[in-house]
Amino acid sequence: MFKSGYVALIGKPNVGKSTFLNLMLGEKLSIVTSKPQTTRTPIKGILTGDNYQIIFIDTPGIHESLKKLNQIMLSSIKSTIEDADVCLIIADSPNNNYIKNYEDSLLKKNTILLINTADKLTKEQIDAIKAEFLIIDPKKTIVTSLTIDNPKEETLNAILDELKEGPKYYVEDEISTHSVRFIASELIRETLIENLAEELPYYVAVVIDEFKERSENLTYIKAIIYTEKDSQKAIVIGQNGAMLKKIGSIARKKIEDLLGTKVYLELWVKVKKGWTKNEKLIKELLNS
Repeated sequence: MFKSGYVALIGKPNVGKSTFLNLMLGEKLSIVTSKPQTTRTPIKGILTGDNYQIIFIDTPGIHESLKKLNQIMLSSIKSTIEDADVCLIIADSPNNNYIKNYEDSLLKKNTILLINTADKLTKEQIDAIKAEFLIIDPKKTIVTSLTIDNPKEETLNAILDELKEGPKYYVEDEISTHSVRFIASELIRETLIENLAEELPYYVAVVIDEFKERSENLTYIKAIIYTEKDSQKAIVIGQNGAMLKKIGSIARKKIEDLLGTKVYLELWVKVKKGWTKNEKLIKELLNS
């Protein structure tokens, strides 16, 4: 019997959803940084085996915010839960009060609870996390540490137990519904997050303007980095262009690993005033 279905990854910012997705796929699809709220749009990753196909959806971290950008990011989570066949919730500490906002939707779904960073938690803390999620009655609870253990097989079996017979939605060698252009833009944004000051990355968007194969072993990419203010633009560029050069060098190597070719990466920085407060501009930049 061939099983298939959609699995939503749910949790607070920085609990390990993107790390989990990359672990399951064996590929770097979703950006991973030590800073929270890095996933802005639901990212689909496809895992295909001999008798199954699982489509994972990595959602933005759940948090309270009055900012327009964050509100638009969070609006996608409830619809993702409702469309999923299984919801995998990742938690790494107690105080997961957000679960009450999604309780009704999650009660209608088969859920799996994965407790991450178990090596840093006491037994009492692990028991407290389990107690918080009793209200949605998880089918299985996995206690692990994604950076130390490899819970892929255990988690895969838990998911397959909850999936029903279904078709193969995508061809076997496809690992994402996102284009290579999108993944390249995410790798550039990841590099910005890793190298810029605490708050600045959340006011930055990356859009791929050109993506061309110039030869069998060279890909030309022109990317535009948008900021909200001239002062932010100056920080991204850095003194004598030093920061932009550093970001370009690191991002280029990441994209070369992704594509398996040499990359000529050209970065431009432009100001689009107040884009994180304008719903039209947010959707335009996040979906480019």
